[in-house]
Amino acid sequence: MRLATTANIALSGLQTIDGVATEVGDRVLVKNQADASENGIYTASEGQWFRAADARTARTMQKGTTVHVQQGAVSSDFVYAFETLNPVIGTDAITLAFFLSEDTLGDATAAATAAASSAAAALTSKNAAATSATNAGTSATAASGSATAAAGSASTAATSATNAGTSASAASGSASGAATSATNAGNSATAAAGSASAASGSATAASTSATNAATSATNAATSATAAANSVAALSYTFSTTTADADPGNGALRLNNASAASATAAYVDNLDAGGATVNGILDTFDDSTNTIKGQLMLRSKASAAISYVYNVTGTVVDGSGYRKLTLAYVSGSGALPTTAGGIWLMFDRTGDKGADGLGAGDFTGPASSVSDNIVTFNGTSGKAGKDSGIKASDLIAGPASAVADNIATFNGTTGKIAKDSGVAVSSLAPKASPTFTGVPAAPTAAPGTNTTQLATTGFVKAAIDVVLGGVSTTFDTLAEIAAALGLLAPIASPTFTGAPAAPTAAPGTNTTQLATTAFVASSINYSTGNAALVAGGIGTYSLCATSPAASLGTGQVVAGSTLKYSHAAGNPSGTTSPPGSWQCMSATSSTGGAAGVAVFLRVS
Repeated sequence: MRLATTANIALSGLQTIDGVATEVGDRVLVKNQADASENGIYTASEGQWFRAADARTARTMQKGTTVHVQQGAVSSDFVYAFETLNPVIGTDAITLAFFLSEDTLGDATAAATAAASSAAAALTSKNAAATSATNAGTSATAASGSATAAAGSASTAATSATNAGTSASAASGSASGAATSATNAGNSATAAAGSASAASGSATAASTSATNAATSATNAATSATAAANSVAALSYTFSTTTADADPGNGALRLNNASAASATAAYVDNLDAGGATVNGILDTFDDSTNTIKGQLMLRSKASAAISYVYNVTGTVVDGSGYRKLTLAYVSGSGALPTTAGGIWLMFDRTGDKGADGLGAGDFTGPASSVSDNIVTFNGTSGKAGKDSGIKASDLIAGPASAVADNIATFNGTTGKIAKDSGVAVSSLAPKASPTFTGVPAAPTAAPGTNTTQLATTGFVKAAIDVVLGGVSTTFDTLAEIAAALGLLAPIASPTFTGAPAAPTAAPGTNTTQLATTAFVASSINYSTGNAALVAGGIGTYSLCATSPAASLGTGQVVAGSTLKYSHAAGNPSGTTSPPGSWQCMSATSSTGGAAGVAVFLRVS
């Protein structure tokens, strides 16, 4: 709990409470409302405040539930307790009372010190009273002796008086003097007896005073002990080691050398006084809230040295010690390692209330116009903003309408709606629509090549462009398809008639088709018996093998083994071509005749 109110407040908007400016999401203990049924735990917001999600039921604000306050000029480190039994939220008055403060430990320590001083003073008083009683007894004894002596003097005086009376005739003046002496002696005896009685009373009073002083000393010592033990906490010795292990009898440790970075505490099952407290430690996770409560570690010597953590997980039995899952909240100073030098205090969080329709985490704007509509601010679904639209500006609908029909404006005021008669289901979605009937659309300009819809008119115009200048024999797809039968395929075509092609340049040696003209120009020969003129590399010649031999297609032979030949196949003479030649068609030798074939010069 960050803050606690000190007076009645408006349950809306960010404001200053107990000297501290609230922020969105702060948990605030509202305890001073004029209408006490509004008291409880709220979440601060820029708009209307609502009770915290975990503090909306009677069980979470049950009598005895304590709440620790972290900040504030008045309530910083105060603990308050709910006082109403089984309250009906929103109806019953919910009261809270002070339970514990940061100064309580210091006050208790001061009280213990004062009580101890009182006990010492009482003991001194007791000793003084005993001395007084002794002196009074001595005084009483002395007074008693004085009384006895006075009584003896009176008896002697009386005897003297009798003797004097008997001797009255002898001396009347002597009798008178003796009588006076007797009277004085009696007065002396009476005074001595009174003194003895007073001394005895003084002795009795002194004895009573001594007894009372002794009782006072005993009570003061008891008070000192009670004051020292009056803090609602467990006493422990702080260990600076951080290992997950039993810290030893009466000790506890954190899992990080920096208390502000600790995420776990390891607490022995025995406190510093040797008492078994694991049953108490096991209750630290009883709350059904995510935050089970707040754990405070505080120096006994200085209230300024303390650390506060939220307990956020299940208490784990570590065999001889308990493991607590922590989330750091605040703290300062170095915890002392003296034996029994720190207090361990725990404030339990109330159980989680029943979940509402939402998560309770929606926040509004810093300000808004009254009666304006709230819309989402961004896409998180957690923040709202003022839409700038008043509820009164919304349009009025018709008296009745058909379910799922679209509403349209009725008139020009922009305030009245009517049933358009058009069902949402009759409309096509923008994504992948499926039309029915005869849908129409604007016809794109000829040559358009975009994602615009193509109408039948656009398609017809495009076909007309493709077929422009074509005879009526091929102006339909059926005619074109029939004509395709006259075409040769790209792969392995079989031509008919007299196919023609461009003639390659002499010497070309690629996959380009060879025409008859290319072949004729490449074969150098003369007619009759004229000798063939040797061609260059890449030219063809008609040659015969010499001597007669059979060659296979692709076989390369030296020109010296060939003889130029006539087209008729007879050798043209004894001339052999230079270089190396590749046989382009198989030769054969029959009956000793030379084998004639076309050869390509390759080198």
